[in-house]
Amino acid sequence: MTDAPLRRPVVRVAAASWLPTLFAWLVFVASLASLHPLFVGTGWWFAAAFVSAVVLGVSLAVRGLRAPAWVGWIVGAVAGSAVTCAFVSGGTAVLGVIPTSATLQRMRDLADQAEAAIVGEAAPLDVTDGVLATVLVSVLAAAVLIDLVSSVGQLPAFTGVVPVVVLAVPAFVPGVETSWPFVVATVLLFLVLLALATGRHPTRGGLVGGLAALGVAGLLTATVPLGGLAPLGGTGGSGLGLATGVNPIIDLGDDLRRGAPVTVLTYRSSDADGEYLKLVDLVDFSGRSWSPAEGESDPEATLDRLPAAPGVAEATDRRAVTTEIDVGSLRSPYLPVPVPATRIEGLGDEWEVVDESGVTVRSGTTGTQGLDYTVESAPVDPTRDQVVASSAGDDSAMADYLSIDGVPQSVIALASEVTADAPNDFDAAVALQDFFRDGDFTYSEETPVDQGYDGSGLEAVQTFLEVRSGYCVHFASSMAVMARTLGIPSRVAVGFLPGESTGFGAEAERRVSSDDLHTWPELYFEGLGWVPFEPTVGLGSPQAYLQPTGVEPSAAPTADDAATPTPSADDAPAQTPSATPSADASDPTAAGSASGTGGPGLGSAGLIALVLLAVVLIVPSALRAGRRRRRWATPPPDVALAVWHEVVDTAADLGLHAPSGATPTAVAELLRTRLSSRPETEEARVALDRLVAALQSERYGGVAAPDGTRADARLVVDGLRSASSARDRLAARFAPRSLFATSPAKTGSTA
Repeated sequence: MTDAPLRRPVVRVAAASWLPTLFAWLVFVASLASLHPLFVGTGWWFAAAFVSAVVLGVSLAVRGLRAPAWVGWIVGAVAGSAVTCAFVSGGTAVLGVIPTSATLQRMRDLADQAEAAIVGEAAPLDVTDGVLATVLVSVLAAAVLIDLVSSVGQLPAFTGVVPVVVLAVPAFVPGVETSWPFVVATVLLFLVLLALATGRHPTRGGLVGGLAALGVAGLLTATVPLGGLAPLGGTGGSGLGLATGVNPIIDLGDDLRRGAPVTVLTYRSSDADGEYLKLVDLVDFSGRSWSPAEGESDPEATLDRLPAAPGVAEATDRRAVTTEIDVGSLRSPYLPVPVPATRIEGLGDEWEVVDESGVTVRSGTTGTQGLDYTVESAPVDPTRDQVVASSAGDDSAMADYLSIDGVPQSVIALASEVTADAPNDFDAAVALQDFFRDGDFTYSEETPVDQGYDGSGLEAVQTFLEVRSGYCVHFASSMAVMARTLGIPSRVAVGFLPGESTGFGAEAERRVSSDDLHTWPELYFEGLGWVPFEPTVGLGSPQAYLQPTGVEPSAAPTADDAATPTPSADDAPAQTPSATPSADASDPTAAGSASGTGGPGLGSAGLIALVLLAVVLIVPSALRAGRRRRRWATPPPDVALAVWHEVVDTAADLGLHAPSGATPTAVAELLRTRLSSRPETEEARVALDRLVAALQSERYGGVAAPDGTRADARLVVDGLRSASSARDRLAARFAPRSLFATSPAKTGSTA
């Protein structure tokens, strides 16, 4: 009997080596196509298919050069990451593919945009930069996982888990039906992948199982209301018009740049000049973006008797305004209303009042599209004496509206410079508004995108105050932040400009389009309540009473006495105030450091680290366990060969590597040295001799392995483990070396 190294019989030619990879990719992209009802257009799918093709194709090409599978996996992941970066970096990456700190910041901003769109808008979503980035990063991660399981783990059948997850996504989205043609195509392609992976023709059981899976999926999606599990969002619909989510400011720039405007609502008002219609107030400021306060619905408030506007003195003059609103293609969980509203008629019980930030009306179950309702409101119209008597609220109740950490020193200095001559808080607020409207600022929806500061965070505010070009988000955010540095409570309102007047006489009404989506700051003054300001140059009109009073306060605290936020440790030292921020202060890198927005919080970082640690520890162990189970279950005539490879791999995992070209006898001698280190492994050494004899008889003599061959192999495996150190056993479980290298002693593996 010849004792020669075992080699794999060449039963599948080279073409077969790339076919599993091809069909793994086809299965994945077919499942991605089932998501087409969720997005507008098909460009996202072609980009996703290209990214996944790069990951799998490059990995396949590297393996074709006889590199280890893990090397191909790493190179494929790097290539896919570079392509993804080219798609989403927006010009911030070196050579378009090497990410920089600006790229990472852009990715965080895009993630915020995508979260707001996915949570707050109805399908189909416009594929904005944020949505596309989220899709491609998810596809990149999925493709890398597929390649890991298929090529490194040698378990291509298990790659079907990823398409199953993708196919399930539409079932969780309200108003979206399962795309059955792509589900069927995915299943059929996966059956082909199974046939290629196993080397067998599809069995009757496999076909029945596939059909059963289709049936179960159809039953679940047709009968189980998974859409009800979706988070708060707008209504369903065709996807035409305008959709605003739980934080409309996130995508406001994209909405303004959407192209041809569409009419979102019309209204008739007793105010001839029209009204600003508010959706929601943004109070919480993280330094990266504004967000609504976490307010609960007011169980005592009803739409026919809304809560009184906070801070408005009983003696302050007010106007009575009636507005009849007819919503068209606006889809939002928030109701557009003139403020401060006192009564709303024409709505059902699904709308509730949130009193956390004045009066916000929202619904968790429906949206605004098609609503017709009437609002009575009472905006303040104070006299000069009433304005003079007002004061900025600075008590503990206003803490949330004064909170702002890490504000750059340049912004603090600029706010002080602009308001240096203001004798009181109200005049300081008017000075801030005039600084933007009457200064050298320009309105542009494109400049912030082109220069990379599109957003509402501190870094965007600092850069905007230097460049002095932006749109309403930048004007409103900047004024609100500067007001807080002066001790004046502020928030940002999101809603609509008064719109365009159309018709005459009885037919007169105002038409509000998607171009009228707007944001503005509101500042709080005791006696006047929340006062809307309009700093955006060229848009809207400030209230007539927003004029300087020139009166020194008698008792109310002044802006000079107000608490000024303490700059962060990384801020530059205080400088001589200047109307224009210095170049150093406006450096984006410095801004990121000052504002504390360089990365996720400690909690998020810890969670991410734990998830990555779990993946690192669990995935290799799971892949190795799957390979082990398949070998133990191998039927004749390859029983001895399969379990021999399991023995050799176990030895490799435990740090015992066979030399290149070693024969079974030579490998057995190597294993015997480890087994001889413990007297209790005598039974394992005897079992090793029987296993080698069974292997040689099976491979070279054509004699089927005895019934006890598997038991002998298990004795050898258990003996090797017991003869190894605890450290080697731990490494073998969580970092099995055999997954990442092909042992020369087992190149004939059928597993």
